[in-house]
Amino acid sequence: MEAENVPVNKLDARISKSTVKITALGQIKSQLSALKASLIDLQTPANFSKQAAKFSNTSVATAEITSTVTAASYQMEVTSLAQPTIWNVSGFTTSADALTWYNDAAQAAVKTSADATVFLSNTGQYVLSLKSKTTGTDAAFSLAGNSVAAGITKTQYQAAQNAAFKLNGVEFTRATNTVSDAITGITLNLATTTALATPITLTVSNDSVSARPKLDALVKSYNDLYSLYKSQTASSMDVSARGILNSDFGVSSMMRQLVTGLMLPMTNITGGALTGQTDLSAMGLKLLDSGNLAVDDTLLAANSGTLQTRLSAGIRIGYSSTSSSDLATQIGDMILSGGVIQDRIASEQSTQSDLNKRKTALQEKLVGVQARYTAQYASLDALLFKLQGTSDSLKSALDGLTNSQKNN
Repeated sequence: MEAENVPVNKLDARISKSTVKITALGQIKSQLSALKASLIDLQTPANFSKQAAKFSNTSVATAEITSTVTAASYQMEVTSLAQPTIWNVSGFTTSADALTWYNDAAQAAVKTSADATVFLSNTGQYVLSLKSKTTGTDAAFSLAGNSVAAGITKTQYQAAQNAAFKLNGVEFTRATNTVSDAITGITLNLATTTALATPITLTVSNDSVSARPKLDALVKSYNDLYSLYKSQTASSMDVSARGILNSDFGVSSMMRQLVTGLMLPMTNITGGALTGQTDLSAMGLKLLDSGNLAVDDTLLAANSGTLQTRLSAGIRIGYSSTSSSDLATQIGDMILSGGVIQDRIASEQSTQSDLNKRKTALQEKLVGVQARYTAQYASLDALLFKLQGTSDSLKSALDGLTNSQKNN
């Protein structure tokens, strides 16, 4: 059976090698994901500016930054807040009666403009409270002309109102307390009016953030990938020292594409050409003779001002006009289904699956072979036992004949 198992052992060796390949490809895929993330970080303008917008009195208003802003300071006064119209219709004996009045065709216009809530008041009567769907005078409604039954009363609790405020003395009115079109890139959230019209201060800051940590992250992710690539594709006459992905065309193609992409000029965020120096050195980076990437402090210092401006405006690294995609997008394509690395993983997994099926089929066949050998050896054992009995009988007969002759 050891001889019969030789083909299975060979398949085990191939399956084991395939498993190592899949693991190595998975590691490369993981490193590619890290490299993609570092490229995206460098291509995200918000990473290179620290923006803040804060009021001196946050109980009056707060601010949120929604896009790139310009550093500045503003004086703000809030005269009034936007509010909805509210009417209350009282005197209903049941909640159903209140809703029946609201749903009547005569209130169609009101129903379009207002939401309804039914309350049970302290007097034991039901009150239909109608509130306009949005704030501001344009959303106002009235029940002045709507008829009610005897015993039912209608009262306006609150009139619609627009928000009114000033920025540096400039007057604004808006239908809502959330204002996104007064200052570019900033949303104002009005909470209350300023006491005695005393202005509060909105301070907007936009400070630069150093690109060095993001550049270091790019260098590390690339070098980690390159180191992994070298070890897994190493060539050697010694099989034990040879990389498991040696001569793997897909992996080699991937690495060539990465190096080519890094050597392409940077472009602006829309893919258009940038003026001036736009190669790796413009980012303070250098591709060493060893194949590793490094931050060159001299180059970085020489280009820091221009680089900071470009990063804040948005760049694309390794942009190919042929595919209209940058290097981060191309890496994403490599590791997605249909990409060169994911396809290699899928292909190796398919090969391993086929090998396992062949192994299973051989093992099932060997069960029959072992059963046949066992049966044959059992038959031989029975035959030997029978022959041993015949031998013993013959020996006994011959011994008896010999003794008989001696006695005569």
